[in-house]
Order: sequence, then C-alpha cells, then structure tokens
Amino acid sequence: MEEEKRFISLLSDTTFKYLFKNNEYRKFFNYLIKSVTDIDISDFKLYDAELNSGNKKRDYRLDILLVKDDMIISVEMNQFPSESTMYRNRLFVYTLLSKSLNSGENIKNKYVVQVNFNKEKHPFIGKASYVIMDELTKREIKDFKIYDIYLENYKDIIYNGDNKEKMYLSLFTASSYEELRRLAKDEKEALKVLDELERLAINDELGAVYDNEIMQKKMLNFAH
Repeated sequence: MEEEKRFISLLSDTTFKYLFKNNEYRKFFNYLIKSVTDIDISDFKLYDAELNSGNKKRDYRLDILLVKDDMIISVEMNQFPSESTMYRNRLFVYTLLSKSLNSGENIKNKYVVQVNFNKEKHPFIGKASYVIMDELTKREIKDFKIYDIYLENYKDIIYNGDNKEKMYLSLFTASSYEELRRLAKDEKEALKVLDELERLAINDELGAVYDNEIMQKKMLNFAH
C-alpha cells in the first residue's frame, strides 16, 4: 500500500518561515501583508541574522520579523491561539518597543506593527486592529498597532478572480492538498506556494521539524 503523503499546512511556523524566506514566494506574502496592514513590505529586510541560533528546529519555528528604517513588523502564526498566546504576543510588541532605547537618554523612535494570524473564528468580524487611544479626545499613542486576522472566518472561500485576499486567507484553514487546489483554482502565486508545499511533504529534514513543532504545540495547548 502506498504511504499517504504528509500534509504540510500553511499554519505551521516551520512552513510559514521557510516560504517567507524564499524570494520565489514573496509576492504571495507581500500581497497578504499589504492587504491586511496597507503597508508595502517589498523592500523590508527579513530580520534574520540576530534571531538565528544555529539550531534548525528552533530557527524554523521563529515567526517573521521585518525591518525598514524606523518600522518593525512582527508576523505571528497562532495555530493554537489562547489567552496566554495573545498575552505573549503583546509582550513581544512591548519588547520590540523597549529596544528603541539606546544607552543614556537617546531614544530611537520605532513604530511596531504586529500581525497575528489566528486559527479561530470571530462571531462578527474577520479582522481587527488595536491601538492605544484616549477615550475622550480619541487621540492615539502612535507607537504600535496590532492586527488580528481570524482565519476561520475565511474558511472555504474559492478564488473567483476578484477575491484574492480572502482566498489567500482561506488557504490557511485547508486540511488537504486537494482542498488547497480547489480554493486557489488558477491563481498563479497561490499555486506556486501549493506546489512547494507538496514538495516539502517529501523533504525528510523539514518534515521532521514540522512534525516536532505540531506535537509540541499540541502538548502546550493541552497543558493550558
């Protein structure tokens, strides 16, 4: 009997980071981030050198950190979102802001954007954004902005030529290669990503890291 092919999901930190680092698939992710934040990240640098530890199992699971001038964009893939996960993500925003402090009294003004892809369903909306704002004057403290995308709100949206953003988001909820192709139909950039996911399914090294990540996340989620 032929062994069933491992399904590699876009929800995985391992997958997300691997594809994002590859220029072949940057159009897909650039479009996705811009559709959510209205920020063009095509000339942002993936902040990789400092974060990489040399441990592939760890480094594959790091989420995305993009830097350009005085802006930092953190992209988090939350496959098993929980209150503790979201609290951790907010702490990460504050940590990035704190790194704006130099020695002495010098301060670099940094604007931090965090984009959370959450595998959960919101009862009313597909996307939300958060800032700190005074209740009376509506004045914002413009240090950071957090975007939450509720991926289950986009489940099973098939490409019709005019809904690329929603279809891209729906791909994250797919659970088979057949479903991915049904959703993507003939959209070029999505199909390139899907072809690579199928190739990754037979990559033993990345597959082992992927399987380990999913197991660890399930155990952590169960513990909470």
